[in-house]
Amino acid sequence: MTKIKEFSNKTVEIEAFQATFIILKIENKLYRFNFKNKREAFLKQKEIGLLTIREDHPLLINYNESNLEVFISSKPADIELFVKDIENSINEVTKGWRNWKDYIEINTGISYKTFLQNIQKGTGKLMKGPFSIIENVERMCEKHNVKISYFGSKKVTSHQLIMINNQFVIAEEFNLV
Repeated sequence: MTKIKEFSNKTVEIEAFQATFIILKIENKLYRFNFKNKREAFLKQKEIGLLTIREDHPLLINYNESNLEVFISSKPADIELFVKDIENSINEVTKGWRNWKDYIEINTGISYKTFLQNIQKGTGKLMKGPFSIIENVERMCEKHNVKISYFGSKKVTSHQLIMINNQFVIAEEFNLV
């Protein structure tokens, strides 16, 4: 049985796509791949490009790792530097594929303004994110002598990423039909 991984690093042409599948032209043949439990997609146009299939990419962190909620319980000496170091800690893990503020403002119940206020007070919710990001932020907080605590359990699940140029789909898996 042919699997999508066999087409990795080949030049493909996006022929069509919908919410649940993509049709790729590979070596003058059409192949349809269904998305099993699609999590995210950025497919905008038909184009030709190199197909890459990954199970380890910064875009997958949000789906492969469980989220932890982080609370701050002490003040940093230099708030501006502390915030910049949080940004850098997140970007080290995501490699710039995600906006660092998403881990502050999305699914946290707080705004960026509240985030800053909580840092100034040295108490309150700081962020929510995949555990590898939180572990990196925790190391940075230790350098600033800032105490944080986080809640949630560390769980790993498996997802795949297909990319064609800057377009991508994340799903549990891709099945050839």
